[in-house]
Amino acid sequence: MLFGAGLASSWHCVGMCGGFPVMLGNGEPSLVRQAVYNAARLNSLVFIGALSGAVGASAMHLGPIPLVERGLPIIAGVLMTVAGVEMLGFGPGVRVLRRLGIHNGLARLLRGALRSKSISAPVALGVFNAFLPCHLVYAFAAQAASTGSVLEGMQTMFWFGLGTIPAMLAVGHLGGRLPVAIGQVLPRAAGAAVAGFGVWTIGRAFLVNGAQHHVL
Repeated sequence: MLFGAGLASSWHCVGMCGGFPVMLGNGEPSLVRQAVYNAARLNSLVFIGALSGAVGASAMHLGPIPLVERGLPIIAGVLMTVAGVEMLGFGPGVRVLRRLGIHNGLARLLRGALRSKSISAPVALGVFNAFLPCHLVYAFAAQAASTGSVLEGMQTMFWFGLGTIPAMLAVGHLGGRLPVAIGQVLPRAAGAAVAGFGVWTIGRAFLVNGAQHHVL
């Protein structure tokens, strides 16, 4: 499920951060550099998952466990639903980021580093990319926190991040040669999928906890 959500939302990643892998390729197909960049990005996402899981575990100890067990997934689901709705174009978040040109501006500032032939360039870029402002990453980090476990938080972000890799590899390898229709249609489909996953997360929080309460 998480891998599928990452796969679906990956076209949002392409829209917001696709400039990084394209410039990293420096106009030449380089699967090795793209793979290193994505591996570094994935490792950083897993680290974020570990931190989020630790926060969730701490919350479990600070508050009533049944309340926290239900509250964290609901918060994660709401954030994910909002992220999906914004990806569909009904919220200000994505439009504001695009208007500000944060990601593209950073890509231009990092142009020199991106063109470096050193293998450290894609590593540094992958780590840097994972920590850029992204409400989608925040939503999945909240999902990781809702597990209340460092290990499960890491697994959550691993499967999400893994799902984003195929599209990011494709855009980095093919650059501007991707069909225009893909950039127009798939991001909206991704938004619908992410919003649906958020609603499913909220519903599951009520159903699972409700069932546990009934058994007790």
